[in-house]
Amino acid sequence: MNQSKVKNMVILKNLPSNIVEEAIVILKSNKKVKKLEKIEKNKTVDNKKISIKENDYVLKEAEMLVSNYISKIEEKQNEKKLRNKKIDKKYIRIKNYALISTVIVFLETLLLIAK
Repeated sequence: MNQSKVKNMVILKNLPSNIVEEAIVILKSNKKVKKLEKIEKNKTVDNKKISIKENDYVLKEAEMLVSNYISKIEEKQNEKKLRNKKIDKKYIRIKNYALISTVIVFLETLLLIAK
């Protein structure tokens, strides 16, 4: 099977919804993006044009579930970055403490040998 013909798909199951049981998201082909941009729909719609149908409920629910899922993934990535920064700071502190204590022990050993 040719890899270029395969679509990038994500299947979301066990969603917290009464209407949607499973969602299939098909991603666009891989493109290099310079800067991530959030696309929002135009919210200036006349009240007369709004028609409520059952399909609209399902579609809106599915959109909401997918957007919540993506936002949770982004939050996890941000938390990982914060954790990594904290871990790096602790690592540097422990490394400095080990270096300082090693120097002190070495100096005390030299003083004991000199006496």
